[in-house]
Amino acid sequence: MAPTKTNVSPTLRIRRSNERGFEDFGWADNWMTFSFANFNDPDWVHFGPLRVMVENHIQPHEGFGAHPHRDVEILTYVVSGTLTHEDSFGHKAGITAGEMQLISAGSRGMVHAEENHHDEVEHNYQMWLVPDRPGTDFYYGQQKYSPEERSGQLRLYVSPDGRDESMPINTDAFVYAGLLRPGDRLTHNLEEGRGAWVQVVDGELEIAGKTLRQGDGVGITDTDAIELVFTANSEVLLFDLRMDVPRLWT
Repeated sequence: MAPTKTNVSPTLRIRRSNERGFEDFGWADNWMTFSFANFNDPDWVHFGPLRVMVENHIQPHEGFGAHPHRDVEILTYVVSGTLTHEDSFGHKAGITAGEMQLISAGSRGMVHAEENHHDEVEHNYQMWLVPDRPGTDFYYGQQKYSPEERSGQLRLYVSPDGRDESMPINTDAFVYAGLLRPGDRLTHNLEEGRGAWVQVVDGELEIAGKTLRQGDGVGITDTDAIELVFTANSEVLLFDLRMDVPRLWT
């Protein structure tokens, strides 16, 4: 019998925090895992359909004014503070710590603004995924879990079919977030043809003998299960992705 993939060392692509691209606008900073805007790194363009991952801090009473998007799935996960969103479809809402927003911009596009109207710095991760089909419609959603609901586990925020009260996305991606303690161990299974991206929002953990700390990320392929071992109080994002999804843009 052929060995299962768990008997083979997984392939890891580690992106250290200090290796990411960086832009400082004065009123906000961007730490870019993949090539984005004025940052170009041909070795880091995407991981499956995950095309953009930007960590930023927006100063009080500052933000990104109205700007357009189309044919993109936009996820924003707020770490601290409140990010206020307003779009051309009439949505206006604040996204707070532990909350994730999903915007399917749709093939016809939309315009939105993202601003910090408060007196404290707002900290978030924004991720863009490429839809796996043309002709998508606009969709807006928010999902929040309390610290207690995220503690000791990975909670599902986004899925292709909206299962378990998650938000439906137009690509084959499952997106999780959780709060873990030292000594916690989690196993995440991967089906054939899928990979995982783990982003350390805060804390420290080990995957396949490699230590990851705040701001580090890793893409994992060629295995059917990954084990996360936490060595500090941690906050993490995990993307379970079909790696051969057709990409409408690169």
